[in-house]
Amino acid sequence: MTTTTPSWVGPLCGLASAVLYTLTNIALRHCVDLDPYLVSAVKAFPTVLFLGPLLLGGEIAFRRSTRKSNVPPVRYRLKGKPLLRFIAASFLAQFLGNAAFQKALGDIGLAASVPITLGVLIVGGAVLGAILLGEPVSRQKVAAMITLIAAVIVLSLPHGTTETGNTAIDASAILRGSLWAAISGLAYSFFGVTMRMTMQVGAKPSVLMFLSGLTGTVSLWGYCVATLGMSEILKTTLPQWAAMLSAGVFNFAAFVAITAALRLLPVVAVNLINASQVAMAAVAGVILFHEPLSVRLLVGIGLTVVGLVILTRRTRASIVITD
Repeated sequence: MTTTTPSWVGPLCGLASAVLYTLTNIALRHCVDLDPYLVSAVKAFPTVLFLGPLLLGGEIAFRRSTRKSNVPPVRYRLKGKPLLRFIAASFLAQFLGNAAFQKALGDIGLAASVPITLGVLIVGGAVLGAILLGEPVSRQKVAAMITLIAAVIVLSLPHGTTETGNTAIDASAILRGSLWAAISGLAYSFFGVTMRMTMQVGAKPSVLMFLSGLTGTVSLWGYCVATLGMSEILKTTLPQWAAMLSAGVFNFAAFVAITAALRLLPVVAVNLINASQVAMAAVAGVILFHEPLSVRLLVGIGLTVVGLVILTRRTRASIVITD
């Protein structure tokens, strides 16, 4: 007897992923006073903690099944050049993706960092996808890319000094933060294309995310211990640890939700729903962190949403996944 999944489950999973990614970014925004590499190291750990036992259980079940069968099932094992390539991409995503995004949050806030990072991620992913994977670049995709580039430029324009609560955001901070957000988007785009390349040869998304989290946990913690020292790390307060771990838990839950949505909806529909996190980030930045609501910000966010809508209409868009 087979059961049919209700039609509302797919959209609900897609919306949940957008909400969970927004909660991740809100938690990260609370950590802007901490070392960005320490924040990224703690954020990577929950993925390893949750996925590790699941993958180990699957491996044990697989080994038992091969002992009971005369003909072992075909099973792909990630190794060699694809493994090394993906680890390198994961390393860049952790150091130049997560850490750079954290620096951007400290300079320009949540409302501006998310659309810049997402816009550069999609444009960079389209260019790299065409170069490395031979993915077609349609007129519609070009129009979306031009719109997203315009959004990034508008959001990156300096506009003097603006008071945000007790924090003054000057022109140099806007330029610096925009650059960090763009670097983050580029790193995520390379990670996304490399992930698609590796999945094409049979690797599972859950295995790849575990490897990415493990790469980040090991490399970032090693870097933090070497540069900060354990004495400095141990000065971190309990609420700060809680905020960093919450970001990691929300990020892992968002990955689970978006993976479930992809099984039930077309990729373009999932991307369109997930793009709502741009608006959610803007609302959260303005309401929770008193970030300035300027015409420049509204225009930039509006252009980002328009670009995402153009991209996801009747195109074979690739799924947007950050690390």
